[in-house]
Amino acid sequence: MTVKGSDLRELLNSSVPDPTMVLLEGRLRIVQVDDLDTDAYRGALLLVSRQELLSRGVDEDSPDEVLEQQAAAVSTAVDQMGG
Repeated sequence: MTVKGSDLRELLNSSVPDPTMVLLEGRLRIVQVDDLDTDAYRGALLLVSRQELLSRGVDEDSPDEVLEQQAAAVSTAVDQMGG
């Protein structure tokens, strides 16, 4: 699974309250963190939250290069987990 910088920008710009990126059935989705406890997202793999990106100093104004670096790190973590 490859996460792209544009995926992270979508997460950062999301209007969803407390957005989190998950992998569910091979697809990336942006969902409200509270929704992860629902049946619809049971089994989803939590990848990264907007709050986590912000704590790393990455925000919606970050350059594409920074987002691509962060996306590569998320992709690597997913690959290591077998996602």
